[in-house]
Amino acid sequence: MANKRGLPTLIRLHQRQLDEKRRVLAELEQMRAEMDHKILLLDAEIERERKAAGEGPEALRQFTRYLAGARQRRQTMLRTIDELVPRIEAAANAVAIAFQDVKRYEIAVDLKARQRRAAADREEQGELDEIALVQHRRRPT
Repeated sequence: MANKRGLPTLIRLHQRQLDEKRRVLAELEQMRAEMDHKILLLDAEIERERKAAGEGPEALRQFTRYLAGARQRRQTMLRTIDELVPRIEAAANAVAIAFQDVKRYEIAVDLKARQRRAAADREEQGELDEIALVQHRRRPT
């Protein structure tokens, strides 16, 4: 009887853990997407500034300083992405393992249910066989 209540509880527990790991993975992937988007925006901004700089010597000096800072920001974003990649992979692996755990318990519950149904079917068939045997014995020859 404890097993009957234990597996569904275990499934719910592991399902919650799976959901939490999926949430963490989604957050990491969202952070990666935001960094990619920020890099695209920065690249577009650099291009706009390049066009706005024109050809004047003062504008070119200011653009050069701006470009150095923009490149630094871009490198920082790329480092952040590089740090996120292994975390995303680890989170994806954790989700896969948690999913396997949930499936393992769900399969165990299904197997137990099939075994109970098979036992009930065997018992019912035995009762029907007994009834048929009794009727066969009572039948006049």
